[in-house]
Amino acid sequence: MSESLRCPDCGRVNEPDALECVQCGFPLKGAPGDTAAHAPSPTAGSGTPVVIPRPRPRRPRPQRADNTVLSLWLVFGTIAALVVVWVAVNSNVNRVKPPVQGASPAQQENVDSLLAIVQRDSTDVAARNELADVLYDTGNWSDAIVHYRATVRLDSTRVPAIVDMGVCYFNLSDTEEAERLFKLALVKDPHQVVALFNLGILYESRKQWKESLRYYHEAMQSNPPPTMQQPLQDHMLQVMKQVGASAPPLPSVK
Repeated sequence: MSESLRCPDCGRVNEPDALECVQCGFPLKGAPGDTAAHAPSPTAGSGTPVVIPRPRPRRPRPQRADNTVLSLWLVFGTIAALVVVWVAVNSNVNRVKPPVQGASPAQQENVDSLLAIVQRDSTDVAARNELADVLYDTGNWSDAIVHYRATVRLDSTRVPAIVDMGVCYFNLSDTEEAERLFKLALVKDPHQVVALFNLGILYESRKQWKESLRYYHEAMQSNPPPTMQQPLQDHMLQVMKQVGASAPPLPSVK
């Protein structure tokens, strides 16, 4: 029985009559174990031609993938997948986020920018105050209160924010909280003309004419801006008709 042929190159065991290794293609003619290799070689002049076998090209062995390169590809693939997921989720969040009611495109863009700042740093007082002002200007009173309250909590010296928060409460029909905030602003700044004017409007809405006229008079004496002077005069005349008297004298301010 013929012995199997072992490839001297890769060590693969082949059939006894195999001419080349089935694993790597190495020619087995003349390999150890091949009996034909030990027969006497024919010589020239014996009548038998000498045949020199032509070497056959070897098939390249399959190479293992470099583990480092494979690992890098896996890392890059994972990062790319995470980026795609993040973009999709972020786009979806932005798509379902309700727009600010009554906001113009420019105001909406400003709100989005300010919200991004506040989300990164909730203690940014300037961003909080400006965001509250935009929400105030668009009539989103409840949302504006949230950011005015945060503004005042971070910086209690922002008297205009206290006044504007009072206006928000007044527009939400909470006149008691509005009154408290207007008077708190006057404690910090007795000549805060907007707080004085708003207190006059608040008391006028309650038909407390004398109190209303008093605060209108104080506002008129506190150097109101030109845009406020005519509305102040109109309100004063309207209340004076109700009480049938002129405005009371300005109380002394200590």
